[in-house]
Amino acid sequence: MKKNINYLLFLFLFIIFNKLYATKIEIIAKVNNQIITNMDLEYRLNLAIEVSNIPNEIKFRKQIRQQILDLLIDENLKIQEAEKYGILVSSAEVYSGISKLEENLKLPKDSLIKNFRRKNIPEIVIYNQIRGQLLWNKIISYRFANNISIANKQTEEALQNFIKSSGEVEYNISEIFISNSSNNLEYSSEDKIYSIYNKVNPANFTILAQQFSDGALNINNWYRESALNLETIKTIRNLQIGDISEPIKTNSGLHIYLLNDKRKTKKIIENETLYNLSQIFFKTTVANKNKIQDIETKVSNLRENIKSCSQLEEAITKEVNSSGGSLGTLSSKSLDKRFLEVLEDNLQVGQLSKTIITTEGIHSIMLCEKAKTVNLDEIRKNIEQKLRIEKINNAANLLLNSIRQRALIEINSI
Repeated sequence: MKKNINYLLFLFLFIIFNKLYATKIEIIAKVNNQIITNMDLEYRLNLAIEVSNIPNEIKFRKQIRQQILDLLIDENLKIQEAEKYGILVSSAEVYSGISKLEENLKLPKDSLIKNFRRKNIPEIVIYNQIRGQLLWNKIISYRFANNISIANKQTEEALQNFIKSSGEVEYNISEIFISNSSNNLEYSSEDKIYSIYNKVNPANFTILAQQFSDGALNINNWYRESALNLETIKTIRNLQIGDISEPIKTNSGLHIYLLNDKRKTKKIIENETLYNLSQIFFKTTVANKNKIQDIETKVSNLRENIKSCSQLEEAITKEVNSSGGSLGTLSSKSLDKRFLEVLEDNLQVGQLSKTIITTEGIHSIMLCEKAKTVNLDEIRKNIEQKLRIEKINNAANLLLNSIRQRALIEINSI
């Protein structure tokens, strides 16, 4: 019995010794005397790969290793800067951030920590990433948000450019950006962008951008053609909605784009009225009076029962001889005079109009929301807010660069 106990004790110590030896902890970086170990880096790699929902491959881990270390260094710098100003985040704020991450990953509520722990991602790694971002947001708010203003001249110039470019095609794009500067001697910026490109798809694009993109995030933003550089627009013009571009090289670095949507903008004319409309349409001839009477009766019945554009579109699918649906937002100048007369005759939102007879057939229209008048003051305010956000983002990037330059950072071989 004693021999068995001694053997089991020896076996236990042997396993523990080998476990410790296999996971030898080494310091790979110091950030103002705050250490980052090889285990910190491995755990953070695990988190980035798990959140991005991509295969955990050795080659890919090597390619993004330096990039994740840079993120860890920046995270430490942000936390240290927040401590300098006495800025804190509460546990409730961190748990709210975890809940948002669960929603993004479509995980059950309160399951993320437990699930990730099983995948060798300690909860402190998740807390630190969320805490670091929350603290940085508060620093930006504290340092810049209330102190940045936009000159009237800059707003007016931007407004005139906006009006001038109205009528152009507009693209909604998301971007993954890798800077030309790479601290990794083994893997270049091109290696990194192509390793990400080989893993990306429309479903994980945003997550990969959040985890690996350099600089400010660019997700679901609208750009007119005139605002994009030539190489970018040449590529994006050839994409279908949902397509992802191959990496594009510019002076600043390499870019991958996801085309989320595109639309033709309307020419802006001050004080022009805009109507968001749906219609139901019955094809017939003016000579067929009996059919016209039947259609008018149908429309009258529909008017009694339908009170929104979504209900109208549902009714069209059930009405065999009808067609129609959303007409989109149309300007008063682009509308047929007969349609405009009906709208100006106090047609209410969600009310099906009287029938309108044209050479094509019989129409009945519905106003989906209150008519809007093109208001340059409202556009001006939106442009000013966009300029302000851009200025805050630029100031935040300059601040982070300044913090990096002041910091004492030592990096060992990784």
